[in-house]
Amino acid sequence: MRHRILTCKHHPVLRWSTKEIAWTNGYNGCRNIFFMGETTGVMHSDNSGVQCDPATECICPSSDLILAPEDSLVKTMARQPDGSWAYPA
Repeated sequence: MRHRILTCKHHPVLRWSTKEIAWTNGYNGCRNIFFMGETTGVMHSDNSGVQCDPATECICPSSDLILAPEDSLVKTMARQPDGSWAYPA
């Protein structure tokens, strides 16, 4: 399972997160999207996403969401033997 990092094409400092299943050449509505805030430009130490500061969500439609530049840097979680999910080392 991989999380996708999204941004608004009109508000490029804002970030949302969703599961990979919800992204097919655009947000397809298969899962919820979660507003994360305004990017700090710093990735989390485990590369699970970008750190964000609190911000006000824009009112643009979900069709204006695009993949954020740092999306390609996000690691994919792997299923562990005990059934849990974790990022590879």
